[in-house]
Amino acid sequence: MKPTTPDELVRRYLRRLRAELRELPPDRRREVLDQIGEHIAVRRSEPDVRSAAEVRAMLDRLGDPAALGADARERFGIPPPRRGPLETLVLLLSWFGPLLVLVPSIFIPFGMVRPWQAVPVVVAGLLWLSRVWRLRDKLTGTALLLGCVGLFVILKVLGFQDVNLPSLVAVLLLLVVPFGAAGLYLQIRLRHLTADTTAELATR
Repeated sequence: MKPTTPDELVRRYLRRLRAELRELPPDRRREVLDQIGEHIAVRRSEPDVRSAAEVRAMLDRLGDPAALGADARERFGIPPPRRGPLETLVLLLSWFGPLLVLVPSIFIPFGMVRPWQAVPVVVAGLLWLSRVWRLRDKLTGTALLLGCVGLFVILKVLGFQDVNLPSLVAVLLLLVVPFGAAGLYLQIRLRHLTADTTAELATR
């Protein structure tokens, strides 16, 4: 749901900017946030920036938080984050998530261990530790991963208990949807962010 009031628009903008500035030292991060916050406050005091549409247009002219974050990193000499082992691990767990969920479920009853809850939560937790993916990427990836939990809740409500081969194949195929969607989305976003990082370094 999109923000509908000027205050909500500003809060969301500053929240996104704060996330983009996470690599900066705390004092530098506060400096940039104070500068942007003061600029927004001055602009909002003007008569032509009062409604939600006017505030949204003002924030659009101010610039995307990702671009402002890149400018701040360059100004303070902070190298942009690059793909590392953590990002590779998140992608691998996303691609192999269906097997990591299904194999323990074959041997352990649902009431004892719930891998369909644990695995998506672990992958989502690792995703949030990444310094490469943006806030939007983490929110989207988490939502897709938690679709696995919703899937098993539905199966449990329907009384699914069989462990025969056809049912296991069906569940495996169903699990491919949330995990595969998360892995594909995060892979695409990682390539895009890596390309942005390369372009940013090339301009220095």
